[in-house]
Amino acid sequence: MVESKIKELWNSDQTIYFFDVDGVLAPLELGEYNHYYYDDESWNKALLTHDYYAEMRPNRQIQDFLKNKDKRKVYVITKGMNEVEFEQKARFCNKNYGILKENVFLVSSNEEKLNIMKKIKENFPELEDKYFVMIDDTVEVLNDIMNHSSFSTVHISSFFD
Repeated sequence: MVESKIKELWNSDQTIYFFDVDGVLAPLELGEYNHYYYDDESWNKALLTHDYYAEMRPNRQIQDFLKNKDKRKVYVITKGMNEVEFEQKARFCNKNYGILKENVFLVSSNEEKLNIMKKIKENFPELEDKYFVMIDDTVEVLNDIMNHSSFSTVHISSFFD
């Protein structure tokens, strides 16, 4: 087994952080006894009449982690259904983590997350790829980034005590 050096990146002022929302910055607790209740069509409709993210609690460990980070280097790349969901998520991220709205990106598929990371990397050409860190709860997303780039990946479980 290789020794993880990800904590070195966490403490570096150079690191650019990318977070997912559902299951990372916000709990995925939308069903009564399950993580999710809706299918895509009903979720899309429900978002139009209710701001679910206004009621969600933030992740305290990540709040503490981001407290003293340069928010210009903190991004969100989240999968979503529509512009209403984007607005709800952007407000949630700003209110609970101080993440700038212009640093929140909505994608329609998980594969697009890597493309957004590459686009943002263009703004920091002097930084080594390892300083671009995606924090997600979906192993498929993390594996896609790991297998198709030199960016760093972190599973949300690394934040658990």
